[in-house]
Amino acid sequence: MAVRSRYSGALLAGCVLALLAAAMWLPGDAHARKGCGKISSTSAYDKAKVVAIRGVGCKKARRIARRYDHDSKQTGTWQCFLAHDDLPRLFSCGRGGESGDVRKWPHALVAKGVGEPS
Repeated sequence: MAVRSRYSGALLAGCVLALLAAAMWLPGDAHARKGCGKISSTSAYDKAKVVAIRGVGCKKARRIARRYDHDSKQTGTWQCFLAHDDLPRLFSCGRGGESGDVRKWPHALVAKGVGEPS
């Protein structure tokens, strides 16, 4: 019985180490991405799926995306940019960065068209 529990403990420790090693290989924001549902869209798509990349909750992400999609207005210090020739991505928004890909800024979200464009 003691041999069996020793092997069980070693197996458990091995699994934990494997999971930790796998987590280290994931991109830094992979665990932060969160699908936040859909909003109606005024783009070529009827609906847009909002994805919070990092640093923003779903309620705020949907509000920022809806305001930019419907009214072409920025919300507070958030900056949104259209995605040209990158369908189904419609636009990305970010806050806290100065230059480069807005999706890599400390606070970021993306809106993607759902279904077929009309």
